[in-house]
This record gives sequence, C-alpha cells and structure tokens, in this order.
Amino acid sequence: MSNSFYVFVESLKSTYQAGGVVMLPILLVGTVGFYYLFYSWFRIGSDFFRQDVQKVIKNLRHDLNEGGVEKAMSRLEKRRGILASELRYAIEHAQKNPKGFRDIMQVRMLGTLRHMEKGSHIVAVMAAAAPLLGLLGTVTGMVSTFEVITLYGNQNPVLMADGISEALISTQSGLLVAFPLTLLKQRLDERVEILTQDLKLGATIIDNYFVG
Repeated sequence: MSNSFYVFVESLKSTYQAGGVVMLPILLVGTVGFYYLFYSWFRIGSDFFRQDVQKVIKNLRHDLNEGGVEKAMSRLEKRRGILASELRYAIEHAQKNPKGFRDIMQVRMLGTLRHMEKGSHIVAVMAAAAPLLGLLGTVTGMVSTFEVITLYGNQNPVLMADGISEALISTQSGLLVAFPLTLLKQRLDERVEILTQDLKLGATIIDNYFVG
C-alpha cells in the first residue's frame, strides 16, 4: 500500500513538472474553484443533491391543512437542508407577526438568494480560466518544441519530447479542472433556481394560511 502511494505521488510530481510553468496557475485555479463550489454545497446542505425537495412543499401544504402548525413544524424539524430551515423561519415569523410577514419574507428571500449564490461567480470564472491556461500551456510547449527544432533540427525526437509533453499535459490538466467545475456549477445554478422557486411557493402557502 505504501509503495503504491509512493508511486502515485511520484507520478503526480513528474506530471506536474512535465506540464511546465502553467501547471501552478492551473492548480491554483482548480483549488479556488472547488473551494467555492464545495463552500456553496455546504451552505445549501443536503438539498444540493436531494431529488425530493418539491415534496417538502407538498407536505407543508398537507400538514398545515390537515394537522396544523405543530405537524408542519415537526416534519420540517426532521429534515435537513436550507429549504426546511427557511420554511421553519417563515412559520415562526408568520405566527409572531402575521401582518408584517410579507415584508419580512421579501427581505429574507433576497438574503437567502444571495447566501446560496455567494461565490458561484468565482466558480464560473475558474471554470472558464482553466482551459485557457491549458491552451497557454499548449502554446508555450509548442514554442519550446520549435526552439529545439531550430537549434538541433528534427532528427532527434527525444529533444522535442519535453516541449510536446508540456503542451499535451497542460492542455489535459486544464480540461480536467474545467470539466467537473462546469458540470457542478451548472448543477449549483439549477438547485439554486429550484430552491428559490420552492421557497417562494412555501412562503405563499404559509402566508395564505396565517394571513389569508
């Protein structure tokens, strides 16, 4: 196991070195992008991946109509995620201040939306920057290759291997960073939109129940 890990680390190290000067920026871009992506994930909670978020609204309407506030709050307290948390907040404030509930929820909704979207633009920038840095590595690698050809000709492929390797590895690394960032960023945007719509619908249901 230790030997396999050592071989893996050495392989990563050699790949990093062969990729040239753009490998460090690509690594930094990937680190920043995934940090903000996972930061957004943890802020949203389990609702980031769960497919049953719309059942929360269906259950909320049923519980308020059939069992009242206590049943609705009991079900929401058992569920994790930002949607259940915000709906509990809405019910609590609707009970305390029914007349001012709409104004409170308008302000709260804007804050929640900003909270969910915080850092998402940075993820988009990093996802766009990674393949561009890989392309830059391609250019620098090919420049190095042509410099070798100019000095030594093209009869010795070993001398040209470093430049070609740099071009290919940097391009590959940029795409490996950009591809998952782009997909997960799209997932994040979809979840934020769905959760925002569900929050608005849930607030409307609560408003109709308490205010009428």
